[in-house]
Amino acid sequence: MSRNTLRHRALPALSLLSLAVCGGLRAEVPATQNDWGGIGLLQTPTARMAEEGEFAFTASHTSPYSRYNVAMQPFPWLEGIYRYVNVAGVPYGRPSLSGDQNYKDKSIDFKLRLWSEGRWMPELAFGVRDFGGTGFFSSEYLVASKRFGSVDASLGFATGYLGSQGNLTNPLNWIDDRFESRRPRGDGAGSFNAKSLLRGPVGIFGGVAWQTPWEDLTVKVEYDGHDYSMEHVRVGPLRQDSRINFGLNYTPSPGVRITLGWERGTEFTASLTLRGNLKSAPRQPRWMDTPKAPLRSESASIGPDAEPQPLYEASEVSTSTELKPYLLPGKTWERLDAELRHYAAFYVQKIEVTDQEVILHGNQLKYFYPTEGLGRAARVLDTAIDPSIDWVTLEYTRQNMPIAQSSVSRSALNAYVQGDIDLAEMARHVEVNPPGSSREGEVVYEGPKGRRFDYHVSPGLNEIIGGPNGFFLYQLTANLHTSLRVNDSTWLTATTAVDVHNNFRKFKYDAPSNLPRVRTDIRHYVTTSDVTIPNFQVTTVHALGRDLYGMAYAGLLEMMYGGVGGELLYRPVGQRWALGVEANWVKQRDFDQKFSFRDYEVATGHATLYTHFGDDGRVQVATSAGRYLAGDWGVTLDVSRMFRNGVVMGAFATKTDVSSAEFGEGSFDKGIYLSVPMDLLLPRSSQVRSRLMWHPLVRDGGARLQRKYSLYSLTGERDSHFYFDNIEYIDP
Repeated sequence: MSRNTLRHRALPALSLLSLAVCGGLRAEVPATQNDWGGIGLLQTPTARMAEEGEFAFTASHTSPYSRYNVAMQPFPWLEGIYRYVNVAGVPYGRPSLSGDQNYKDKSIDFKLRLWSEGRWMPELAFGVRDFGGTGFFSSEYLVASKRFGSVDASLGFATGYLGSQGNLTNPLNWIDDRFESRRPRGDGAGSFNAKSLLRGPVGIFGGVAWQTPWEDLTVKVEYDGHDYSMEHVRVGPLRQDSRINFGLNYTPSPGVRITLGWERGTEFTASLTLRGNLKSAPRQPRWMDTPKAPLRSESASIGPDAEPQPLYEASEVSTSTELKPYLLPGKTWERLDAELRHYAAFYVQKIEVTDQEVILHGNQLKYFYPTEGLGRAARVLDTAIDPSIDWVTLEYTRQNMPIAQSSVSRSALNAYVQGDIDLAEMARHVEVNPPGSSREGEVVYEGPKGRRFDYHVSPGLNEIIGGPNGFFLYQLTANLHTSLRVNDSTWLTATTAVDVHNNFRKFKYDAPSNLPRVRTDIRHYVTTSDVTIPNFQVTTVHALGRDLYGMAYAGLLEMMYGGVGGELLYRPVGQRWALGVEANWVKQRDFDQKFSFRDYEVATGHATLYTHFGDDGRVQVATSAGRYLAGDWGVTLDVSRMFRNGVVMGAFATKTDVSSAEFGEGSFDKGIYLSVPMDLLLPRSSQVRSRLMWHPLVRDGGARLQRKYSLYSLTGERDSHFYFDNIEYIDP
């Protein structure tokens, strides 16, 4: 390449940078999404990042591509994106299989901030587009961004799609001449494409974003480094009259962004972004929750001995007198039990009392933040027990397994509510300990046994996204969940699902497989019967030591498998690690999901190390090694960010001893997910989570048994770090 040619190709990008130097001194340019869902200009990325905790959905169209992007910002320095691209005019497959559906490409991107902007130094980021996808749009890039008043300028260098015009020779050729050329795009069939990473010529891209005097409007101009005459063979060359793209980004409200522009000198572009910050998402007003019981210090307006409203008839009150010295006049343990259920959703198994502490054994079933349940229970007891007993302790038990203790000082809680001490001082009067840490007291009350039989009805949704038979296939079901308590540690559960509505009649495709069909027969499981039994199992759990728990189970364990299994978990209270082992023997169920089985059976199980890192919003890493359903051996790595409010953003990947060729499209199992407490979204408290999973492909390699229960989730109260992360909910 001659120097004149290089100068001619680089001039537009350098000219855009020169505009930045002349930028006026106005408001800081916001970081906004590009056509690909990440923070950037139009087609190109910048080094900027969204605010930590942001979740955004972007839909964009630039002919022939319609892109649907989900972006998450789990850390200030990491951006992750999952995407579907609809390619107009390119059929997904044979008309008999896919009808007139257009081809859908799936991909995952990430971008890492290498360093932040300084007075003289730009912000610098490295990113990978179409990571582990088909490679249609795969690219790697290094980009720098610098603000000059109301202008934010970016300049980047890329290999692959983003830099396919190839202005420059790849400097990595100095290390190995194999970096000179790049593997053709689109033949990776979902593989990692390691043989293409950072290879091929380097192209230049860049541009500027100008924050106009009107705060809601940003102008974007960029130099596109992609050569559209080199589009994938399935698409063919696209007309490109100009490498300069420009657009207007309008923000009508903080959660909505609209972009209109002109790209390639030939095409109109439009995009819509819906966004919100899940890290700082406030809880909804609790207008459907039961009001808190008043503390004694709050009862001046109705008298110091005021009592909460009775919740039962007078005939139910115990007439026993030998245990009443611990209680204030007019109170009984039966009444206290009823008030704890009503005001704190705490179901008492027994109550112990010492000279300075009352210990409630039971389970709290409503409040997502354990501190809120503790504070509410302490409020109920504050107007019921003698003031000389200062400490209120909840010992959480689940299926007769003691999990952990949490305690609060009544006097400190009263002082905090009255404003006499701050939250930091309040936190010093709250404790989380292993069960049994309190001095044994006098048992003054034993609560009634819970119902032996229970049931509830809920809707269900089964969906398949991005398949060749249709972009979105779904099934709506009505599910009947029943449970029967055999004893305090053993119970029987069953789920019956009745089909209400579905479009699975379009579902005709069975993915090819070189392994036992442990998951790719999904079509037959969801289309064979209108009434199914996804789960029917007996489970027993036991505390085997101070920090050791065990579980055994047998029956129809999930929609595709039945069998027997067990799990052990060692989880010290307050520690940042835990170790679990589970082993199962399972047999594949018949497609009608009733009580018959097919011939395939396998022994499967894993050892899992759970670790937490960090303080302000933790990194959770679960590393599992073992045998999967297809008989393959390997490792699953699950890395997630948990914010203080309980929102989790994560990703996982599984690699086994199955080769990429045997695995098929995708080469290895992977996906990203988002878990949001419904407590943030509803006007009432809830311990339920909503989980969204983006799993590009269903394949047989790396497939695990989907167990109904996990000891790690059953022992969540042993996580003292989450407890103190949300100490403010002791009295919200």
